[in-house]
Amino acid sequence: MIPKVTLADDSNRIQLYDVLFRYAVGAAESNGALSMLEVTVPARTLIKPHMHTREDEFTLVLDGSVSARLGDEVVETIPAGSWLVKPRAIPHAMWNVTPAPARILEVVMPGGLERYFEQIAPVLMEHGPDWTRRYDALAEEFGLTILNDWTDELKERYGVTL
Repeated sequence: MIPKVTLADDSNRIQLYDVLFRYAVGAAESNGALSMLEVTVPARTLIKPHMHTREDEFTLVLDGSVSARLGDEVVETIPAGSWLVKPRAIPHAMWNVTPAPARILEVVMPGGLERYFEQIAPVLMEHGPDWTRRYDALAEEFGLTILNDWTDELKERYGVTL
């Protein structure tokens, strides 16, 4: 590891639909130990429900309020200053039902999930029959299970969109 400072304007930015991921500490900067991502979740937005098979994920709500489903447990109001622990192999989802954006810090261990975001971003801009195959192949490559049934249920129940 090399000591360094990355100014806010110099951080990496990835937009997945309307959700903004910003990071400067990933696997390359931590010798693979972790990735740290600041995520801005727009109002009335669902982050695609999923499960990691390789990483544990830890969340700090920085601004606003989010809701989450961790396994079978649903917590509808998680205010700023709150922490979430999302162990690997536990399905989870997070969404923002408020009229204002929420901002969270995600720490993912081990690092490297930022590479998934970098690769999936252009796929999300595509359409057509090859899209689903590429989307599913990337999830599999990174050890992610996408929970489409949860997506439909949460969108209907909470009035959120991807």
